[in-house]
Amino acid sequence: MITTILIIAAGILIFIFLQNRLAAAKNAVTTGYSGIDVQLKRRHDLIPALVDSVRGAMAQENRIFDALIDARRAAMSVRGSDIEAVQTAEGELSAALRAFIAYSEDTPEVSSTGNVRELQKQLEEAEDQISAARRLYNANVERYNTLLDAIPTNWIARAMRLDHATPFTLVGAEAEAARALPRIELPGGS
Repeated sequence: MITTILIIAAGILIFIFLQNRLAAAKNAVTTGYSGIDVQLKRRHDLIPALVDSVRGAMAQENRIFDALIDARRAAMSVRGSDIEAVQTAEGELSAALRAFIAYSEDTPEVSSTGNVRELQKQLEEAEDQISAARRLYNANVERYNTLLDAIPTNWIARAMRLDHATPFTLVGAEAEAARALPRIELPGGS
């Protein structure tokens, strides 16, 4: 009788322990995604200031500015929706940003403006923070998904109807840019 009670109590304690590990891993995924969202919002907030600064120097290039603002608007509209929609919109925003930055760097009137350089620096810092937040999120997703697949936590996860989390990946132009070899220009090279 006492042995049966101890076995049941041990089973309950193991269940509680494993369920708590799953809950902690799931919450880490949610928190990691929130970190990405915060950094994406920071990037979204920097873009209008950058566009306004450059627009003042180069009013005739409205096409580039409008494409960047439209991509920002699209990215902001999908915040909080499923990760695939966010990834797609952020990929398009990254492509528009790359085109915008390339244009501003190739245009002396724009690149010489102090506030443009400062905003570009802040944007680079935001990109670094987004990258760090993505790495943290993806590490949390990997840990959570591993718990969902490992015995015995997968039994509890199935009973709780927990689904695998989706990692944050690069899509479209952003993935192509990551695969492309960087152009390196050395001093004195031809």
